[in-house]
Amino acid sequence: MNLLDRYIASAILKGVASVVLVLLAVVTAVEFVGQLDDIGTAQYRMSDAFAYVALRIPRLILQMLPAAALLGALLSLGNLAVHSELVVMRASGVSRFRLLGSVGIAGVVLMVVMALLGESLAPSLGSYARQLRSQALLDSVDIANARSTWMKDGDRIFNFRRADDGISFGGVLLFELNADGFLDQVVSADSAEIDAQARWILANYAATQFAEGSITSSAERLSVQNYDLSLELLELSEVRQDLLDTQGLKRYIRYLEQNDLDADRYVTAYWARMADVVSVVLMTLLALPFVSGSLRSAGTGGRLLVGLLIGLGYYVVAQTFVNSGEVFDLDPVVVAWLPSGVLLLITSVALLRIR
Repeated sequence: MNLLDRYIASAILKGVASVVLVLLAVVTAVEFVGQLDDIGTAQYRMSDAFAYVALRIPRLILQMLPAAALLGALLSLGNLAVHSELVVMRASGVSRFRLLGSVGIAGVVLMVVMALLGESLAPSLGSYARQLRSQALLDSVDIANARSTWMKDGDRIFNFRRADDGISFGGVLLFELNADGFLDQVVSADSAEIDAQARWILANYAATQFAEGSITSSAERLSVQNYDLSLELLELSEVRQDLLDTQGLKRYIRYLEQNDLDADRYVTAYWARMADVVSVVLMTLLALPFVSGSLRSAGTGGRLLVGLLIGLGYYVVAQTFVNSGEVFDLDPVVVAWLPSGVLLLITSVALLRIR
């Protein structure tokens, strides 16, 4: 990477950082205002609201980065065009493909940043923020979608009831089917824990066995059972795809597919996450044909307006396709990648028109 690459890439990255800071200031202020009504409820205090908003910042950056990449690149390259720096570069023999490579370096850096945020920081801190708020509000509905969670593992169907704190697991109910799909056994327990050997420790264990022509029952104060369902998978039972990292999302998809459950929603979320990462590069590259053409002499306000319209349009279209896929049972991969494919086509056509 030579001096020209560093100069253009650093200018774009500074522009994107400035846009992210401005957008983040606006969005976090709105988020905090939205928490004011809950302050004073139960144990939810001003400090909890600040912590909740602060912990959500990586997720907010992740959501705004594609649009911010376009806005920042438009502003930075627009300033270079207004001061005739791009004209001097072209007059010095720098081809459009050479400029494209320099802009692409900034796009790749932003793509790596977005991938790192989506892989660990944004989902983990977002999940912790939600848990922190729920505990302070004593609102168990915010921790889970219901007071109990159903999970299927092969021929076993589990029902985990929430404890009184709304967070940990309380009672357990297990329905076990035989090879013919008929009910073979029903197991109940007041609580469940998993030890270091991944064995299930069930308190006040009671089992009812259904055999041909007879029913038998047994009870134990403490029973040790071996189930394939792991604690790691139980932690995923909340199944908020936006609060799962990439590996957690893949594990949950694999679990659903192995048990013949509908995984389309999570497959769509997985590929949409991949498509969003790629879209950051495309958004950055899309700024070059605009500042080299119709927006070359436009003011900062004009470039911002164009960037906002394109970024907002992409977000709306992508969300519409994702939701339509669930409603109309469309292929998850097509639904997730189609907006990015259209963006790639628009970017390619616009780049080919650069003189």
